[in-house]
Amino acid sequence: MRIQLIRNATLLVRFADKEFLIDPMLGEKGSQKPFQSCSRPDLANPLEDLPLPAEEIIKRTDAVIITHLHRDHFDRAAARMLPKDLPVFVQNEEDAEKVKKYGFRQLHILSASPDGSEFAGIRLIKTEARHSCGEMARLCGPACGIIFLHPEEETLYVTGDTVWYEEVAATVESYQPQVIAACCGKNTVDGYPPLIMGEEDMLCLHQAAPQAALVGIHMESLNHWGLSRQDLLAYARSHGFADRLFLPRNGQVCLF
Repeated sequence: MRIQLIRNATLLVRFADKEFLIDPMLGEKGSQKPFQSCSRPDLANPLEDLPLPAEEIIKRTDAVIITHLHRDHFDRAAARMLPKDLPVFVQNEEDAEKVKKYGFRQLHILSASPDGSEFAGIRLIKTEARHSCGEMARLCGPACGIIFLHPEEETLYVTGDTVWYEEVAATVESYQPQVIAACCGKNTVDGYPPLIMGEEDMLCLHQAAPQAALVGIHMESLNHWGLSRQDLLAYARSHGFADRLFLPRNGQVCLF
């Protein structure tokens, strides 16, 4: 298994000899408007350049997975640049209809059943996600995570945009993933709970899966991030799970 962080939640995951592009945000630095009501309202998104050319990323891609359609997970650049005959997996029919309008022809709805959705012998199982809590979760709308299964690979869990809650705990208990890529930048809109996991959520994740490698993503790339890699690492050291935590920089590869 090879996990390369591209930027924010965008990953290239090589799993059972296939390359998955997850949550593609391929636009240039500063190509999106800032999120408002946050600590850096004057900074346009994304805050960082791509670590390699978008064309190179696309050339390597066998299939695309979009956990939800927020602009930091699927942007106009990705909609324009990705080949329209690539297989694209989305969370529901509503997202499929929206993505279809960009001309994509091979759209697949991820299944939450134990059999999941199949691609080249790989099982992809949709998992529950809660994008913040309370009213903000309602405003954010549905999102999902993905379990990757193959006889020749360790189990991978990509959490998607979620906070720690009972369904994430149930996913960990059910599938016992050995590798978990978690969105953990504690991104926040003023006056609301965090949109995704923070340091305490990551501790819960570690306690639920103490042997799993935790790969922290969705960090420091958008103007409403709330938790830095440095601070998360310090927290992990003080709480005894730094040896299980991997915090790649953009372009960095993790091998498992």
